[in-house]
Amino acid sequence: MRVSSIISEYNPFHEGHKYHMENTKKITNCDYTIVLMSGDFTQRGTPAILDKYARTKQALLNGADLVLELPVAFATSSAEGFAFGAVSILDKLGIVNSLVFGSESGDIECIKNVADFLSNESVEYKDRLQLFLKQGFSFPKARTCVLKEVFPDLDEGFLSSSNNILGIEYCRALKYFNSSIIPMTIARIDNSYNDEKLAEIGKLSSATAIRNVLLKKELSCTTNTYPELPSTSVNFPYDSLSCHMPQNSLDILKENWEISAPVCNNDFSLLLKYKLLLETRETLVQYLDITSDLADRIYNNLNLYKDFDSFCDLLKTKEMTHARISRSLLHVLLNIKKDEYKLYKKGSFDKDYIGVASIDNSKTNHSYGQYARILGFRKDATPLLREIKNNSSIPLISKLSDSIKKLDGIALSMLENDIQSAHIYESVVADKFGVEFRNEFQRQLIKHAP
Repeated sequence: MRVSSIISEYNPFHEGHKYHMENTKKITNCDYTIVLMSGDFTQRGTPAILDKYARTKQALLNGADLVLELPVAFATSSAEGFAFGAVSILDKLGIVNSLVFGSESGDIECIKNVADFLSNESVEYKDRLQLFLKQGFSFPKARTCVLKEVFPDLDEGFLSSSNNILGIEYCRALKYFNSSIIPMTIARIDNSYNDEKLAEIGKLSSATAIRNVLLKKELSCTTNTYPELPSTSVNFPYDSLSCHMPQNSLDILKENWEISAPVCNNDFSLLLKYKLLLETRETLVQYLDITSDLADRIYNNLNLYKDFDSFCDLLKTKEMTHARISRSLLHVLLNIKKDEYKLYKKGSFDKDYIGVASIDNSKTNHSYGQYARILGFRKDATPLLREIKNNSSIPLISKLSDSIKKLDGIALSMLENDIQSAHIYESVVADKFGVEFRNEFQRQLIKHAP
């Protein structure tokens, strides 16, 4: 059995994702493709515009055989945490042959060379890194400066491109876990990760541009911006997106329009302010990615808080981007703390806890992922599920109510965090659109009959 894998957010699933899916199957000649997908919150520190079950359906209709959920602690982490958390799960499934990711460069050897250098952490590298850090550079900038010295032929774009950076982290993670999974890359075409306007017809648009249309930030590459109106007062932009998303994916989005989508940062503004009002400088630094300096700025500027997005703009600095601030605030909202995250990476509690139930520790490699939770699958992929059950060193979760009883320690803590985060997302959806709250324990797996 040849099994390929993709790590993604599909926020939402568009033609670029379809291109990636089709080429993954082509270059790997695989029997099955597993997608490990972020749940209701993403690596940019934002809620997904469409809930994870609808996005799972989009993925299955467009070629995925099995969709698993990336735990929220990793899904909302830095590039390193995102990559290491995801790769750890794929590796522990015991059946994945390849990981295929998009990149701006399309040069897997170059990506692997940079990853190998960073993984070795030589004395020279550490010394040069410290030198740049002492000069006031942020860690990403300092690391880029060192890499420029070591790889002078690399252009500025390679080291600053979002997908290249993620690709490097995927390769670092594969080496860290001593994984047999083979990394492969497909070059992005037509657009960049951060392009804010839709591409011309016939070319692939970025998810950022598509979200801008859905959130009324931009109607198209040629028209004026939407007026400031509530999202429910704007008709679904079907014509604007019909050339940029697969028909089935667009139909799913339309089915959920004004029922559970679109969702954006500012929908969580009141919840976030309430949570911040309960915090002090001392408690804020307990949350993942919150430094003492950021904690001070949050606390000192709380009286100026208007909404989620504008608060991120208020807090950002030259060294700390809007996305980094957004991730940090999201960690406060979702109660993701540094100490817990460290334990997730270790895979066991200190002293009074025995660790993770149902995990074969002889097979567990450097921890991070503690389970693989199914969001959906194709009905003809049952042989794939059987192979995972026979080879995985972590539990495969299909029924939430059963798994919550079987897990303990870190695995239980991580799963409870996922459930709580899903309920926070669903609460906002229910309030925004006036629909019934959907409890995570009552949600059904998405099963697609080809």
